[in-house]
Amino acid sequence: MLAFLRHTFFRFTPAWIIAFVFASVLHSHFVLFELTALNIDIPAPEWLSMVLDDLSGLLPTYGAIIAVTLTLSFFIASRLNSLLEKRALTLTKNGAASIFGAAGAVGFLIMLAAMQPILDVTLIAGARSHLGIAAQCIAGFVSGLVYGRLR
Repeated sequence: MLAFLRHTFFRFTPAWIIAFVFASVLHSHFVLFELTALNIDIPAPEWLSMVLDDLSGLLPTYGAIIAVTLTLSFFIASRLNSLLEKRALTLTKNGAASIFGAAGAVGFLIMLAAMQPILDVTLIAGARSHLGIAAQCIAGFVSGLVYGRLR
């Protein structure tokens, strides 16, 4: 039990925090850039306020969804790493981290694709474009790299 708690605190929690903050900030910026494209002037203090409001507002929902997504993604990546080790294909630390990065990115892509039919709305407005979806997947990739390096 202690090993599980240590694993969660020192490996998963930092990766989840990075994923959520990165994804939330990217979401906010995509929305704010779209507003400025409509010639809506948003002063820097309001811009920052909106980003911070999104961080706190999205935490209970998007933060929880990200936690579940990363849990599943990293579990699958761990199994893949174990399978590779059993076949005597031991990866370097960077190689293992890359598998977790890919798992995080794919997890984010699946999560975003699943939200539309389940919730009948694109919860993350910053992910309505291909570039926005790619930005969210990058958040998952970075999170996976962090998790893989801390592993």
